[in-house]
Amino acid sequence: MTDWNDLISQALSALLGTVVGGVITVFVARWQTDKTISAQTQLAAEQYAASAQLARAERERENSAVAAKQLLERLADLYAWLPSLPDVALENPRLSEHARVCCADAMESVRRGMFTELFSITDTEMRERYRVLVRLVYDAGRRGAGGQRPERLIRDVRNYLRYVQVSLGFVIDGEPLPVHEEPPILDRDSPAVWLPSSSSVTWSDPADGS
Repeated sequence: MTDWNDLISQALSALLGTVVGGVITVFVARWQTDKTISAQTQLAAEQYAASAQLARAERERENSAVAAKQLLERLADLYAWLPSLPDVALENPRLSEHARVCCADAMESVRRGMFTELFSITDTEMRERYRVLVRLVYDAGRRGAGGQRPERLIRDVRNYLRYVQVSLGFVIDGEPLPVHEEPPILDRDSPAVWLPSSSSVTWSDPADGS
């Protein structure tokens, strides 16, 4: 009888060990599965966030490039009529009334760009350069700043406009902007024409030899 009891006891012990071992194995396997799923879920979330951020940055870059091209078109119109900029503030234009009207219209177009396309450009420094140009143009055209030296005034504004055009070109290419340049002071006494301190062939315009 004792042997039989011992056999039963051993069998129960073995069965209990098997059950406990199985439970532990299942628990460990489930824990590992849950951990793997959690890690995969976190990785997928991080990848999605990174992908969304990259897509957003690409959209912003594309929108900035499109806006920069549109602003360049506005600036090109103003560039063509810059010789009449000092006439906008005069009762009797030095050149023609037609040229003065066209220059005033181009000024207004450039100003409107400050409230439309400029908002799509994410680079704050680029936005500020464009706003500075608008202030220069209106100081010269509407308030008569620098009117004592009209030829120098035209070239000052033209050179800063070229600086802004080149900066917009860098936005289109997705490259860092050229170095910051302080704008010209239109009412200064010096007859010297304003030029960027980092002057190079980049700023020159073959059409006028500047």
